[in-house]
Amino acid sequence: MIIPTTGRAIIQSNIDRTGQHIFAIFPDADNAGFAYTIGNARPGLPELLIIGNFAPILMASVLNEVGQRMRQTDHVPDKDIDIGGAFPIRPRLAGAEARTAFTIQVGRFLGHDEYAVVQLLLPDPMGFYPGEPGCDPRYDVPRP
Repeated sequence: MIIPTTGRAIIQSNIDRTGQHIFAIFPDADNAGFAYTIGNARPGLPELLIIGNFAPILMASVLNEVGQRMRQTDHVPDKDIDIGGAFPIRPRLAGAEARTAFTIQVGRFLGHDEYAVVQLLLPDPMGFYPGEPGCDPRYDVPRP
């Protein structure tokens, strides 16, 4: 068994094993944390992005579940996704800013930035999504 030792080899190993790799960036004093996938763009699907100061295990679980469903059905999420929580996850097609501000390692891995990104919006505890009136400011994350 060959154990991958470079960053690129680790990413490729995860993609080969599970279909995607997850990058997580922890928050700092000025910026929210975020996590995203690498690997879905190669078969023509979008990469997935979650922005917010959520527990890394939550973000990874959501990205893994939605990514797996997307790859199994070869269908881009375009409506609310129920994975068993109190509220569904809301997908939205992100713009070019998502690629330059959040998913930069995808472009480096692929060697280009011609890929789509779907942002997965998680609601606040009352069920309000980012951008909606009443959304708790702690959950009202950027929508690039």
